[in-house]
Amino acid sequence: MNGEHLKLVSLNIERDKHLDRVFPFIKQEDPDVVCIQELMSGDFEIFEKELQMKGSFTPLTRRAINRDGEESLEFFSIALFTKLPIHGEISSAYYAGNPGVVKDYEGTNAKTKSSTSSRMVVHATVCKGDDKFTVGTTHFTWTGDGKVDGQQRVDLERMFEILDNIPEIVLCGDFNAPRGGEIFNSLSERFTDYIPKHYTTSIDGNLHYAGDLKVMVDGLFSTPHYTARNTKLVCGVSDHCAVVSEILRV
Repeated sequence: MNGEHLKLVSLNIERDKHLDRVFPFIKQEDPDVVCIQELMSGDFEIFEKELQMKGSFTPLTRRAINRDGEESLEFFSIALFTKLPIHGEISSAYYAGNPGVVKDYEGTNAKTKSSTSSRMVVHATVCKGDDKFTVGTTHFTWTGDGKVDGQQRVDLERMFEILDNIPEIVLCGDFNAPRGGEIFNSLSERFTDYIPKHYTTSIDGNLHYAGDLKVMVDGLFSTPHYTARNTKLVCGVSDHCAVVSEILRV
């Protein structure tokens, strides 16, 4: 392994609830690429300004948010930010929903939540030194109880079809499926899982509404073109722990 390493942070920020924690944390880690899940579109430009990074967000759905006592509808998104040059463009490949169609959020149950939310892999190839790194992120289909259902199985197969067309990738995000279960195991069989085994949860029990859930649902995977070192989970940032890692080409 020669050349530069890429520092990566992936984090589900829970909309605008923890920005006073999120920005200082990311600035301290000083990553090359930041992958964000649950970003509200009204905060996108704030992220670019605070982090001094260029980014792109892709809406999953549209949902209500209260800002300064007034409720409005904003896009609920995943995003990728980087301070590095981008080779080509930041791309979004849908495995649920359609480009240009953004539905209003219905979170009554897993079925309505899935039917009103698109799902995609957002990915980009960034340049550092003489090396190029392809990084992707996703916010996978939610079931509510952590147990696999038919929609997750369908969406996983569609996501794999997308990933089959990306020759090499580092894939991170909130997979809404616990390690040890069917979905996470399928990902681990196809890609290398870099979250150290001593971590038993990626949920911050002090900040998550459901408390101390023992589920590893946030992931970091890659094709054989990459490896990861110094991978860690950092709590105290959001309702999910942040994934921090150094990525190297093999």
